[in-house]
Amino acid sequence: MGLVAQATSQAAFEPVNDGTGSALSGYDKVSSAALAIVPGPDGTVTFLRQTNGPYGGHWLLPGGRIEPGESVVETARRETLEESGCEVGQLTLVRVYEMRGSWAKGGYHIIMFAFLSDRVAVVPEGFRGDNVGAIVQVAPQELRPHPTVMRILNDAGVASYPEEEIVAGLARDGIAMLSLSTGSPVAV
Repeated sequence: MGLVAQATSQAAFEPVNDGTGSALSGYDKVSSAALAIVPGPDGTVTFLRQTNGPYGGHWLLPGGRIEPGESVVETARRETLEESGCEVGQLTLVRVYEMRGSWAKGGYHIIMFAFLSDRVAVVPEGFRGDNVGAIVQVAPQELRPHPTVMRILNDAGVASYPEEEIVAGLARDGIAMLSLSTGSPVAV
């Protein structure tokens, strides 16, 4: 099997400026993470507003860093439960994403495994997630999540955000996002 790589920002993997005048061509470390797209009732998706991290304050999908000894699937399940209170069913890998950018604490470089759950879940009433300011289950078209989430939801076939909006949002935020899927030759 091959790998298809699609850059989804115009600054795709060029050095990122950290705001201090020096370009970042690499980072202290690469973080591996996993997330889950969790269907809710009546065609909704589970979104949360994280309070921390490079995308803090934006609507995101439940997910987070892989802990030592943990598989990517275990991470997606754990993070979803901790952040939304939802238990996921069978998880299908949508794609793997490489995201680089900078924020107030410096540069970041994340390898994100994105999964889609086959089970509809309901956020438990009164649930308060770890590092989460709010949790909603709404139809994707009713919300404007972070542009990285727009890309992931489009790739999973659960939303259809305009490509121009995604590309403009990534460029505005200085994010280089590479989308990797299996089963096809590498696009050069």
